[in-house]
Amino acid sequence: MIDGLTLVHFGWSRPLPAFLLLGAVAAAVSISDVTAWRIPSAVVLPAYPAVAALLALACAPDGPWWPLARAGLAAGLVAAGYLLLALAAPGQLGLGDVRLGGLLAAYLGYLGWSAVATGVLAGWLLAAVVMAVRRPGSTGHRVLPFAPFLVAGTLVAVLVGR
Repeated sequence: MIDGLTLVHFGWSRPLPAFLLLGAVAAAVSISDVTAWRIPSAVVLPAYPAVAALLALACAPDGPWWPLARAGLAAGLVAAGYLLLALAAPGQLGLGDVRLGGLLAAYLGYLGWSAVATGVLAGWLLAAVVMAVRRPGSTGHRVLPFAPFLVAGTLVAVLVGR
C-alpha cells in the first residue's frame, strides 16, 4: 500500500526509487515491531547507505545538492534527539526506534524542514492519541510499538508536504 501511494504521489520521478525503498523498509519494520516488539537492525542499517545513494542519484543529473545535505542533517538531528529521549527514559523508546527515526528523517529532510517537523510531530501525536484512547490494561504492555507511528507520521508528511 505504501509503495502504491508513493508511486501515485511522486510519479516517475528521480526520487521515486528511494521512496519505494522507504515503503519496503517501513512495512517490514512496522510488522516486526507490532509482532515481535523489535525493529531489526538488519533491515534499518543497510537502508542508510542505500537511501544516501538513491537520494544522491536523484540529485545527480542537475543538482541542487542541498536536499541531500539537508537529508543528512535531518537524520543526524532526529537520531540524536531520539537517542537523548531513549537515554532519559529507558524502556520507553528503544534504540531501534532511534535508528528508524534517523532513517525516516533522512527522507523527510530531502523534502524539506517543514516535512521533518510535520513527520516527527505527526508520529508522536498519533501515538499520543492512541495512548489516550487505549483502555488501561487492554494489553500486557504499558508502551506501544512505536515504529508504526513513526512510519505513519512520515507517510503523512510525504503525502501532505509535496
